[in-house]
Amino acid sequence: MKKLYTTPKYKAYHKRRLLKIEKKLRKKRLAEERAKRIGKPRKKVKRKHQAHDIKMPVIAPSDLRLIENTDKCLEFFRDLRSEEYRSKRGKIEFVILSLKDVTQIDYGTISILTAIGDDLKFKGVILRSFLPDNPQCKNYMIESGYLNNLYDDNGKPFPKAPKSELMFFEKGCGRLSDEESRKISLLIKKIVGHLTGVEKYCQPLRTIILEICGNSIEWSGTDNKQWLLGVKYRDDRVIFTVTDVGKGILESLHRRFTKRFFEVFKSNDEILKGAFDKKYGSTTKEDNRNKGLPAVKANFKQGTINNLKVLTNNVILHFDNDALSKEFEKGTPRFKGTFYQWEMTNDCLTKLISAQ
Repeated sequence: MKKLYTTPKYKAYHKRRLLKIEKKLRKKRLAEERAKRIGKPRKKVKRKHQAHDIKMPVIAPSDLRLIENTDKCLEFFRDLRSEEYRSKRGKIEFVILSLKDVTQIDYGTISILTAIGDDLKFKGVILRSFLPDNPQCKNYMIESGYLNNLYDDNGKPFPKAPKSELMFFEKGCGRLSDEESRKISLLIKKIVGHLTGVEKYCQPLRTIILEICGNSIEWSGTDNKQWLLGVKYRDDRVIFTVTDVGKGILESLHRRFTKRFFEVFKSNDEILKGAFDKKYGSTTKEDNRNKGLPAVKANFKQGTINNLKVLTNNVILHFDNDALSKEFEKGTPRFKGTFYQWEMTNDCLTKLISAQ
């Protein structure tokens, strides 16, 4: 029997069918337009589980003064650099440093902490610090420039501390770059201005700084990238620090000379004193170095620098009070690197200029 496509019943059916088709096409078209506007939705991908290994924080002692509490500070520095305290979150490696209980700290400790933080960064390890709860101690750290090379949670650098300078310099170049030379010159003018009231350049002061910095590099090895010059402005003086967290003077000496060579010395502090008395040659073999560590001691004896301290490996020398100089007991922590600290007053600067 032939179908009648013109009957009212079929026309109503055909109309309903067309409306359904149009509705589906409209939905499809709207979905495509929406996808073009906001982009295609991401497919859910199952991520592989990344193992986390969170270690306990390295907790600093309450007395974190390097000169007055050297043994505890060395133990703290050793733990901070130890791989046993390195946490991992996926591929990110970091160390948690807690300074919350610290109530006393000095500029020497701040300089070494800054140098260790830079060395860890060079090795791909992030240092996460919790500052002291003690407000005076916290403010001293901020004023001393501990935050100068760090960034806040938003990735912005902290404001620079006006009462101090912490400058990193590259190793292995043989000489200062133009930018580094400019930074040193500006720093010298600022130091002279603080001590005398008049900012001006002083070549003898530059010579002292670079001589001590050069010794730090020569005797500390090249297993880290930079050395750190620190300057802290006090009311009537300026505190200087030079920090290199490489091998250290004694370790470098023992690598260069045989065991029999050192049998004439009774202890490592005597060996280190020998380096300042020109008993060993300079590794650079240059005639114009004066050379080396003896020049540092000569400046102290002339009174152009005061309160000279040198810490390296398991020995600390107090040139201002030799009775405090010592070799740390066997098995106790040591300092891997070389650290100098000295001070200058207006009187030191006057002696320095008149001696030239």
